[in-house]
Amino acid sequence: MPSPRPAIRTRSTVLATAALALTVSVTLSACGGNSTPPPLEPVATSATTGPTGGASGSAQGFVVPGVPDPCSLISADQVISIAHLPDGSKSGAIASNSGGRSCAYNSGHPDMATISLTGVTKSGFDAFRATIPAGTVSSVSGLGEEAYRSSQTPGVIDVYKNGFDLNIAVIHADTYASASDDAKALAQAAVGKL
Repeated sequence: MPSPRPAIRTRSTVLATAALALTVSVTLSACGGNSTPPPLEPVATSATTGPTGGASGSAQGFVVPGVPDPCSLISADQVISIAHLPDGSKSGAIASNSGGRSCAYNSGHPDMATISLTGVTKSGFDAFRATIPAGTVSSVSGLGEEAYRSSQTPGVIDVYKNGFDLNIAVIHADTYASASDDAKALAQAAVGKL
Protein backbone atom coordinates (compact mmCIF):
# COMPACT_ATOMS: atom_id res chain seq x y z
CA MET A 1 0.00 0.00 0.00
CA PRO A 2 1.50 3.38 -0.99
CA SER A 3 2.37 5.84 1.73
CA PRO A 4 0.32 9.07 2.00
CA ARG A 5 3.62 11.01 2.18
CA PRO A 6 3.77 11.86 -1.56
CA ALA A 7 0.41 13.65 -1.38
CA ILE A 8 1.53 15.64 1.64
CA ARG A 9 4.87 16.40 0.01
CA THR A 10 3.12 17.58 -3.16
CA ARG A 11 0.83 19.90 -1.22
CA SER A 12 3.78 21.14 0.84
CA THR A 13 5.84 21.61 -2.29
CA VAL A 14 3.18 23.75 -3.92
CA LEU A 15 2.76 25.88 -0.80
CA ALA A 16 6.48 26.17 -0.18
CA THR A 17 7.25 27.06 -3.79
CA ALA A 18 4.47 29.67 -3.83
CA ALA A 19 5.77 31.15 -0.56
CA LEU A 20 9.32 31.37 -1.92
CA ALA A 21 8.20 32.92 -5.19
CA LEU A 22 6.11 35.51 -3.36
CA THR A 23 8.86 36.29 -0.86
CA VAL A 24 11.58 36.68 -3.46
CA SER A 25 9.32 38.72 -5.74
CA VAL A 26 8.18 41.07 -2.97
CA THR A 27 11.68 41.42 -1.52
CA LEU A 28 13.35 42.13 -4.83
CA SER A 29 10.61 44.46 -6.03
CA ALA A 30 10.59 46.44 -2.81
CA CYS A 31 14.36 46.80 -2.76
CA GLY A 32 14.37 48.13 -6.28
CA GLY A 33 12.45 51.27 -5.33
CA ASN A 34 10.60 53.21 -7.99
CA SER A 35 13.48 53.22 -10.43
CA THR A 36 13.66 51.05 -13.49
CA PRO A 37 16.28 48.35 -13.03
CA PRO A 38 19.12 48.05 -15.49
CA PRO A 39 18.64 45.37 -18.12
CA LEU A 40 20.21 42.02 -17.43
CA GLU A 41 22.91 40.96 -19.83
CA PRO A 42 23.85 37.29 -20.22
CA VAL A 43 27.56 36.80 -19.82
CA ALA A 44 29.46 34.84 -22.45
CA THR A 45 32.80 34.57 -20.64
CA SER A 46 34.04 32.30 -17.91
CA ALA A 47 35.26 35.15 -15.72
CA THR A 48 33.71 35.36 -12.31
CA THR A 49 32.99 38.18 -9.97
CA GLY A 50 34.62 37.79 -6.61
CA PRO A 51 32.67 38.58 -3.49
CA THR A 52 33.99 42.13 -3.49
CA GLY A 53 34.41 42.42 -7.25
CA GLY A 54 32.57 44.49 -9.77
CA ALA A 55 30.22 43.34 -12.45
CA SER A 56 32.16 40.94 -14.59
CA GLY A 57 29.64 38.14 -13.95
CA SER A 58 30.03 34.46 -14.68
CA ALA A 59 29.27 32.18 -17.58
CA GLN A 60 26.05 31.07 -15.90
CA GLY A 61 25.07 34.49 -14.59
CA PHE A 62 23.86 37.90 -15.56
CA VAL A 63 25.78 41.17 -15.32
CA VAL A 64 24.31 43.84 -13.07
CA PRO A 65 26.77 46.71 -12.65
CA GLY A 66 28.00 46.95 -9.07
CA VAL A 67 26.24 43.82 -7.81
CA PRO A 68 28.50 40.84 -7.06
CA ASP A 69 27.55 37.39 -8.32
CA PRO A 70 25.70 35.63 -5.47
CA CYS A 71 26.75 32.26 -6.95
CA SER A 72 30.34 33.16 -6.02
CA LEU A 73 29.69 34.01 -2.36
CA ILE A 74 29.62 30.37 -1.22
CA SER A 75 30.56 27.30 -3.24
CA ALA A 76 27.65 25.17 -4.45
CA ASP A 77 28.97 22.25 -2.38
CA GLN A 78 28.88 24.41 0.77
CA VAL A 79 25.33 25.60 0.05
CA ILE A 80 24.17 22.02 -0.54
CA SER A 81 25.78 20.92 2.73
CA ILE A 82 24.64 23.88 4.87
CA ALA A 83 21.08 23.92 3.49
CA HIS A 84 20.76 20.13 3.66
CA LEU A 85 19.93 19.82 -0.03
CA PRO A 86 20.22 16.53 -1.94
CA ASP A 87 23.66 15.62 -3.29
CA GLY A 88 23.96 16.52 -6.95
CA SER A 89 21.59 19.51 -6.69
CA LYS A 90 21.91 21.82 -9.68
CA SER A 91 22.74 25.46 -9.11
CA GLY A 92 23.01 28.58 -11.18
CA ALA A 93 22.02 32.15 -11.75
CA ILE A 94 18.38 33.08 -12.21
CA ALA A 95 17.08 36.35 -13.60
CA SER A 96 15.96 39.13 -11.30
CA ASN A 97 13.73 42.02 -12.36
CA SER A 98 14.69 44.33 -9.50
CA GLY A 99 18.22 45.26 -10.47
CA GLY A 100 19.67 42.52 -8.28
CA ARG A 101 21.14 39.10 -8.89
CA SER A 102 19.99 35.68 -7.67
CA CYS A 103 21.42 32.19 -7.54
CA ALA A 104 19.18 29.13 -7.08
CA TYR A 105 20.14 25.73 -5.71
CA ASN A 106 17.94 22.70 -6.48
CA SER A 107 15.38 25.07 -8.00
CA GLY A 108 11.90 23.71 -8.59
CA HIS A 109 12.26 20.92 -6.04
CA PRO A 110 10.71 20.56 -2.56
CA ASP A 111 14.05 21.31 -0.90
CA MET A 112 15.76 24.35 -2.39
CA ALA A 113 17.68 27.52 -1.57
CA THR A 114 18.11 30.92 -3.18
CA ILE A 115 20.74 33.57 -2.46
CA SER A 116 19.94 37.05 -3.79
CA LEU A 117 21.81 40.35 -3.70
CA THR A 118 20.26 43.72 -4.41
CA GLY A 119 21.94 47.11 -4.10
CA VAL A 120 19.93 49.17 -1.62
CA THR A 121 20.38 52.11 0.73
CA LYS A 122 19.92 51.61 4.44
CA SER A 123 16.74 53.70 4.29
CA GLY A 124 15.43 51.48 1.47
CA PHE A 125 16.20 48.36 3.52
CA ASP A 126 14.41 49.90 6.52
CA ALA A 127 11.44 50.95 4.37
CA PHE A 128 10.93 47.41 3.13
CA ARG A 129 11.20 46.02 6.66
CA ALA A 130 8.51 48.52 7.72
CA THR A 131 6.06 47.00 5.20
CA ILE A 132 6.05 43.68 7.05
CA PRO A 133 3.24 43.45 9.63
CA ALA A 134 4.26 44.44 13.16
CA GLY A 135 4.70 41.52 15.50
CA THR A 136 5.93 39.18 12.78
CA VAL A 137 9.47 40.55 12.44
CA SER A 138 12.38 39.65 14.68
CA SER A 139 15.96 40.84 14.53
CA VAL A 140 18.73 38.34 13.91
CA SER A 141 21.94 39.27 15.69
CA GLY A 142 25.46 38.77 14.40
CA LEU A 143 24.68 39.19 10.70
CA GLY A 144 25.89 42.25 8.79
CA GLU A 145 24.87 45.72 9.90
CA GLU A 146 21.28 44.58 10.46
CA ALA A 147 19.32 41.40 9.81
CA TYR A 148 15.77 40.21 10.33
CA ARG A 149 13.31 37.43 9.60
CA SER A 150 9.53 37.27 9.60
CA SER A 151 7.34 34.55 11.04
CA GLN A 152 5.25 34.94 7.86
CA THR A 153 8.11 33.60 5.72
CA PRO A 154 10.00 30.90 7.61
CA GLY A 155 13.33 30.11 6.03
CA VAL A 156 13.91 33.66 4.77
CA ILE A 157 16.47 36.07 6.23
CA ASP A 158 17.31 39.57 4.99
CA VAL A 159 20.69 41.05 5.86
CA TYR A 160 21.91 44.60 5.20
CA LYS A 161 25.66 45.01 4.69
CA ASN A 162 27.81 47.40 2.67
CA GLY A 163 24.89 48.74 0.60
CA PHE A 164 23.40 45.35 -0.22
CA ASP A 165 20.31 43.42 0.79
CA LEU A 166 21.42 39.80 1.08
CA ASN A 167 18.26 37.70 0.92
CA ILE A 168 18.58 34.03 1.83
CA ALA A 169 15.58 31.75 1.25
CA VAL A 170 15.55 28.06 2.14
CA ILE A 171 12.57 25.77 1.67
CA HIS A 172 12.22 22.29 3.07
CA ALA A 173 8.96 20.54 2.24
CA ASP A 174 8.81 18.73 5.56
CA THR A 175 9.72 21.34 8.17
CA TYR A 176 9.90 25.10 8.55
CA ALA A 177 12.15 24.96 11.63
CA SER A 178 15.11 23.44 9.81
CA ALA A 179 14.62 25.86 6.88
CA SER A 180 14.97 28.81 9.27
CA ASP A 181 18.09 27.34 10.86
CA ASP A 182 19.60 26.56 7.46
CA ALA A 183 18.84 30.08 6.18
CA LYS A 184 20.65 31.59 9.15
CA ALA A 185 23.65 29.29 8.64
CA LEU A 186 23.81 30.24 4.93
CA ALA A 187 23.56 33.93 5.80
CA GLN A 188 26.44 33.55 8.28
CA ALA A 189 28.58 31.90 5.59
CA ALA A 190 27.73 34.46 2.90
CA VAL A 191 27.74 37.74 4.83
CA GLY A 192 31.46 37.59 5.47
CA LYS A 193 32.06 37.70 1.71
CA LEU A 194 30.30 41.04 1.17
